[in-house]
Amino acid sequence: MVKTHLFLVLSLTMLMAACGEARRDQKKMHFLHKGNLSFKEKLYFDAVRYYREAIQLDSSFAQAYNNLGIVYFKTERAEEAVRAYDAALALDPQFYDAYYNRSNANYALGNFAQVIADLNKIKEKSWPEASLLFAKGMAFFGMKDYDSAQFAFSKALQLDSANSEAYINLATVLLYRKAYDQARTLARLGLDKAPDYPEAYNVLGMVEAARGHYQMAIDLYDLGLSIEHNNAYLLNNRGYAFLQLQQYDPALRDINESIVIDPQNAWAYQNKGIYYYKKQNILDAERLLRQATSMDSSLALSWYYLGKLLPENGEKTLACNALEQSMLLGDTLAGEAFNIHCQ
Repeated sequence: MVKTHLFLVLSLTMLMAACGEARRDQKKMHFLHKGNLSFKEKLYFDAVRYYREAIQLDSSFAQAYNNLGIVYFKTERAEEAVRAYDAALALDPQFYDAYYNRSNANYALGNFAQVIADLNKIKEKSWPEASLLFAKGMAFFGMKDYDSAQFAFSKALQLDSANSEAYINLATVLLYRKAYDQARTLARLGLDKAPDYPEAYNVLGMVEAARGHYQMAIDLYDLGLSIEHNNAYLLNNRGYAFLQLQQYDPALRDINESIVIDPQNAWAYQNKGIYYYKKQNILDAERLLRQATSMDSSLALSWYYLGKLLPENGEKTLACNALEQSMLLGDTLAGEAFNIHCQ
C-alpha cells in the first residue's frame, strides 16, 4: 500500500480588522498569521507558540486549534493532533477541513474506523470527491476490508484518472486478492503516469514473487530501490525473494535494514523468522514469528511456519492450531501440512 501523504489544510485566513474591532481580535489574527509563516518556514516550535498565544487570547478560536493540530501531526505527535482537531470541531462542527485533517492523524494512529467516520462528515461539495474516496480506500485497506477498498479506489480513478497513487493502491488491493494479472496491469498504468514511483515496482515485484519468479522480483525491487534506496518495504520484499533463492546473506542484510528503517513492519519480522527457520535456529525462528503474529494476526505465512516448527518443540497441538489459522487465512501449503500431520 502506498503510504502517500494526505493533504493538510492550514487555516490561512487573515482578516482585516474593522475600525471598531477589538484589539484582542487583531492580536489573535496577528498570532495566527505569524504561526502560519513559521509553519511554512518549518519553524514548528515557534508555530506552536504563536498558535497557543492566539488560543490564549480567544479560547473559541477554531482555526488556531486546527493549525496547532497540523503542527503536531507534522512533528509526529498524532495523538496531540487529534486532541487539537477535537477542540476545533467542538467549536465549529461544520469545519470540514478539520475533519479531513483529523482523519490524517487517526490514520497514523491506526484508527481506521474513525478515519471513515471523519471523512463521512465532509460534504462532497466542500471537498473533491476523488480525494475523499482515495482517503477512504486507504482506511478500508488498513481495516482489511478489501471489497470496500477496491470500490473506493476504483471510484476515485473514475473521477480522477490521472491519480497514479490510486492506480498503485488499487493494484495492491488486487495483489492481496490474488488477482495478479489485474494487479500487474494497474501497477504498469501507475508507472506510466509516474515513472519514478518506487511503490509501483514493489507491487510488480510482489506479483512475480507470488508466482515463484523470485529473480524477476529481485530485478523489479532493484529498480524501485534505485529510486528510493531506503524504502523499507522494497528491502524487506527483496530479502524474502533472496530467502527463496537460498541467498541467505543478502536476505538477512535486506531484512535487518528494513527493520531499522521501519521497526513496525510485521512482515519484516516474519521474514527474519523464516530466515532463522531455514538456518535451523528454531528458538529464534519461533520468537520472531510469534512477534510477527502479535503485530499482525493476518500473516498466513507466519502461522504456517509456526505450524512447521512447533512440532520440533513437542507442541503438536499448537502446531496444528497454527496451521489451521494459516489455512483460514488462505495459505494452501498449510492445508497440505495439516492433512499430513494433524488428521
